[in-house]
Amino acid sequence: MKKTLLSLVAMIAFAVSSHAQTSGGPDSYGYIWRDSNDPNGPVYNWIDVSTLTGTEEITGLADDNFVGPFVLPAPFPYYWYSVNKFWVGSNGYMSFGATQFAHPFPVIPGLSATKNNYLAPFMTDFNFAGATNPGRCYYWQSANGDSVILSYVNVPFWVNAVPDFTGDNSFQIILNYNDSTITYQYETQVGASASTADYCNIGIENNSGQIGIMYTHDIYPSTQYAIRFYAPATTTFQVNDAASLYNDTESNEGKFLSKNGNTFALTSAVKNVGNTSLASFNVVTQVLAASNAIQVTNTTASNALNQGDIQIINQPNPFNPTTVGIYRFRTTTQLAGDATPANDIKITELDVVDTTLATIELAYDNGLSSTTTGISWSGGDGGVANLFIPPFYPCDLTSVKAYIVADPNAVGYTMRIWDNSGVNGSRGNLLDSVVVAAGFVSPGFVTTALNAPVRIDSAGFYVEWVMNGDGVSLGQNQVAPFSNRSYEILGGTISDYRYREVEDVMIRAIISRVGVGINENAAANGFSGIYPNPAQDLATINVDASLVKGNKVDVQIFDVTGKMVAQSTQNIEANKINISVKNLNAGIYTVKVKSGVNEATQKLSVIK
Repeated sequence: MKKTLLSLVAMIAFAVSSHAQTSGGPDSYGYIWRDSNDPNGPVYNWIDVSTLTGTEEITGLADDNFVGPFVLPAPFPYYWYSVNKFWVGSNGYMSFGATQFAHPFPVIPGLSATKNNYLAPFMTDFNFAGATNPGRCYYWQSANGDSVILSYVNVPFWVNAVPDFTGDNSFQIILNYNDSTITYQYETQVGASASTADYCNIGIENNSGQIGIMYTHDIYPSTQYAIRFYAPATTTFQVNDAASLYNDTESNEGKFLSKNGNTFALTSAVKNVGNTSLASFNVVTQVLAASNAIQVTNTTASNALNQGDIQIINQPNPFNPTTVGIYRFRTTTQLAGDATPANDIKITELDVVDTTLATIELAYDNGLSSTTTGISWSGGDGGVANLFIPPFYPCDLTSVKAYIVADPNAVGYTMRIWDNSGVNGSRGNLLDSVVVAAGFVSPGFVTTALNAPVRIDSAGFYVEWVMNGDGVSLGQNQVAPFSNRSYEILGGTISDYRYREVEDVMIRAIISRVGVGINENAAANGFSGIYPNPAQDLATINVDASLVKGNKVDVQIFDVTGKMVAQSTQNIEANKINISVKNLNAGIYTVKVKSGVNEATQKLSVIK
């Protein structure tokens, strides 16, 4: 799509702007701007995103409000940091924090303690409210994720007279990932603000409010006109910035843990994302219950970090889950004078379940939909999915749940089960598919039994909800923490759900236990029990000293292919032997134990 945009741009001549300058800057960081009157500036080319595939209309805008967050296809470089989500303001701005701007509008940079970190293509007193209001707002991202466009279309000014709006303004923001430029384009500008001072801003501002470029203040933009902001290739501006990068794994995805099972090690990654060397700073990790009750706290000093350095922090105190529920694994960097507090915290969802139950419900949501409209794809040919990694193996997937918000056209939906044996853990084999006809009356979870239980011996599985037609919608849970395990299905292809960092889709899986444990002859030969099963780091086998001769036991571990993957000799201590499995991948293994003529084999599930 980017090539198309560029080719269109090259064919269209620019219009003359009334702005005296054709370029400006730099600000303290090094950003400059050029307009479409500059020989090296952008060429005006309005992009009508309302006609493009994948465009989303931004709803909920009114008078002096904002909506969001919306997730960008990838972190976008902005000043010395990156932004990955944004809010849309009714008054003509894109904010990288949940910030409301209303008249009077501050100059840029505003040096505000709270109202910073935004793009202002035309920040003024607009109004989207009123039944006949023509104002619309659209968000589009290219298929390959190299560009993003936010368009305000036919938006009127607020006036204190019925119907409370007048005028017509169309403008847009274009974020280009290829060169990190920010472009503002203006198609129409009709009417004027009811205010006479501090009524209009055009520019950009960083997250501290100390740096920015004000293109104009209290001057309306020209039509058929473009302004582009360019980030510097290098900068002399000194930035001290430590970020929490991820928890546990780089994907920062939610995990299911067993109540009263193995402890969960708290491991995090931190990074120097500034442009100076950093002295040691504290890294704090906590696990918090839904009530905010602290379950465990660790504080560890980082190393001194050069620019770009990443350090893995292994905290000494693990999480010992004893109560079912949703928990937050939170890591915070504590650097004095940190330039970007917004990246100091990283949160990962931990879901503790009771694995002793006959059936176990796996859920990333809290059971309540945060919206009354739900997820629904235009045309009725899309869907969403959750990836589940069960807390033990083997297990049987017996049924699934979907929170249905509405089905006004009575089209129903289809639930599909896939394994994750594809490339990089993507969908592999279709394991089951069940069509669910319309018939529910009120919003809520609908349980669907599978045609037959699906045995899960290792890895994970996708539960997919697909529309059977237009209008049917699925619940969205927007209460943190979020699993980062949601996906969207459009045109038969699967990709990361665009809002996975700010909500979970309400799809659940119900699994049941499968008997695993010691074989029939084991107890008679002096060996009994293997626990915990499943195991994460260490498994224990009871040994009857009256039946087993000697004080040593030979141990061999085989994977599902029959290959021996571990071998050791263990001393019998207190009528037990301990077997380390921390270096084994998740899966099902056969454990063979032998002491003299006494021998037994046992099944063991290993989880990570």
